[in-house]
Formats: sequence, C-alpha cells, structure tokens
Amino acid sequence: MLLSFLGGFEAIPGHQLNQFYNHPFIMKNIKTTILSLLLMALVVSGVQAHALWIHTASKAELGKAHEFTIYYADYNEKAIEKVDDWYSDVSDFELYAVSPSGKRSKLSYEKGKENAKGSFIPEEEGVYRLEIGHSSKTEPGETVYQFNAVAYVHAGKATGAAGFELAPDLVLAPQAGGYQVLLSGAPLADSEVGILCPDGKSVVLKTDSKGFFASDLRASGTYFIEATTYKELPKNDPSGMKAIWRCATQVVVVE
Repeated sequence: MLLSFLGGFEAIPGHQLNQFYNHPFIMKNIKTTILSLLLMALVVSGVQAHALWIHTASKAELGKAHEFTIYYADYNEKAIEKVDDWYSDVSDFELYAVSPSGKRSKLSYEKGKENAKGSFIPEEEGVYRLEIGHSSKTEPGETVYQFNAVAYVHAGKATGAAGFELAPDLVLAPQAGGYQVLLSGAPLADSEVGILCPDGKSVVLKTDSKGFFASDLRASGTYFIEATTYKELPKNDPSGMKAIWRCATQVVVVE
C-alpha cells in the first residue's frame, strides 16, 4: 500500500521529490501510514505478549523434592527472555504452592540466566497448585500488566481436582472437555484464549457466557495455554492507573 502510494511520484525530478518528502504534512502522514501498517501486521499475525510460565512435571512423589522452572517468554515467537531483561520488576514474582487441604506456602527460588528454578516437597496426597500472581511496578497514569500462572501437580495417588480459594486474579480452571477462565473467582465471558499446540500451530478461542472454552489436547506433546483480558480504569480510580492487562498461563504436557 505504502509502496504503491510512493511509486506514483517516480516521474517527479529529484529535487522536487526531496521537497515533497520533507514537507512536514507529508512526513507526518507517511510515518502514520507506516505505523498503521505495522500495527495491522501485528494484529493479523496474532502476536501474543510475553508472560510467565511455570514448567514442572505433573506427577510427584510424597516426601521427595519436586522441581519447577519459571520462564518469561513468548513461545509463539520462540522468544525466551534473559532474566536481566524481564519487564519491570517481573523477576521479583512470588510463587506459592497450595496443598490439597488448602494450605498456601510461599516457595523460594534461584534466578539463573534465562529462568528461575526451585523445588518443594509435597507432604499431602492429592492435587497441588503452583501459582503466581504478579502485577508489574508501574508509574501512575500508565497500564498495569498482571502476570498470572498456574501448574497442577498430582502427588501420590492423587484424585479429584485442585480448589480455587485464594487463587490468582485471573486463572485457568480445568473442566471436563476444556477450561473455565475465572476473574476474581467469577466466570469471565468473551475472554480471548490462545493455545500453542505441539505442532507449532496457534489456535485462538473465545470463552462463552460461562467463561468456558472447549479444548482438544489429545495429541502428545506440550501445549501452551494463555487467557488474556484488558480493562480501562476510571479516571478517578484509586490506583491512579490508566488500565490493567491480565494474562493467565498454563503449560500442559500430554504423554
């Protein structure tokens, strides 16, 4: 589009063409057109933002250390950020383990070059939930970016499902045949969900009126699931922020 627009002026003499390009009005509109085309390309390609992801095995043995690794990445773009380059104060996230009985314990971790690693010892039989809920440090009047992530660990002969009391603000709750997206414990309708499949293909879905979306994760491999939501805040909001963007992630490994 832009090249065709400029191509119409090939017959103009060089000095006149330079005057044309350097005119303030023309330069402003050329820059605006280029920016618009770049934004259109981003929307069409379905680019997703960086997020925190919890990687851990889904099965654990009681009384033995169970390891986990945290990445800040955009897997659609195959981009894993070095810890020193993580956005704002994201590398200072807090990670918790919620036991089958509902006990919530803060876990420690060590930062490496490209990730953060640690472990915990499951002492109860059942489903543990590892969770992160971190809102980035943001200047007043700007958008807050909130990174939520969960992972489920079945300890011992685990049965049933994990509870969601005191869960992160935005969370992916496993359901029969899919997931339910919950915001502050309530179903979030019309939320966008992206799934990166083992074959590298991306699928974008929308939750229904009950916050549910169906997912077919039968093929073996690793799936990256991310739900997002954006909300503009009132001018007189006590937080002083312009808006809040939230994401919720989960890594699912199908064997």
